[in-house]
Amino acid sequence: MLDILIDGARVYDGTGNPWYVAGVGIRSGRIAAIGTLRERARRKINAAGLALCPGFVDVHTHAEGIVECPAAGNVLRQGVTTVVAGNCGGSAFPIRKFLDKVEAAGPAANFATLVGHGTIRARVMAMAQRKPTRKELVQMRRLAERAMREGALGMSTGLFYVPGAYAAVGELVELSKAISAHGGLYASHKRSAGGKLFEALAEAAT
Repeated sequence: MLDILIDGARVYDGTGNPWYVAGVGIRSGRIAAIGTLRERARRKINAAGLALCPGFVDVHTHAEGIVECPAAGNVLRQGVTTVVAGNCGGSAFPIRKFLDKVEAAGPAANFATLVGHGTIRARVMAMAQRKPTRKELVQMRRLAERAMREGALGMSTGLFYVPGAYAAVGELVELSKAISAHGGLYASHKRSAGGKLFEALAEAAT
């Protein structure tokens, strides 16, 4: 017995294969079968003429407001079932405390976050327009490591924005080492999208 049978949909399975018409059976919240299904189901959805695909993952959002809007209709209606926040160098902090708030809100979409480099820098240096001292760099690295231990997926930079714009590549590399040590990734709003595009791309690659 299936809990739900979605029948007759055009299935786009995400593998790159062409779509095909099939039934999709769900049991205990998981896909149990795909194909021509004969099993009975507690609920049957006739999806003939409709498309069915895995939920999309939006890796670049500023969805921290999901705590106030847990229904997340704006993303679900677009087929997005997972959002990644904390982009462009700005994030909630501490990460664990914020993830606890998200979990308590019970959002309809899955939620993950990066830690913002600008957020870390501002906590240690405020809006100082200079390189960090060695002590300040150590403090920032510790905050980055803490964020990773608390559940961040990695670090984002907003090098077009203050205070991220004040950071030189050496600072970014040092903090990225801390992120990488925990298996994290690096996502950047690069320093320029105009006249210095190639320099900005080279910096991001470094």
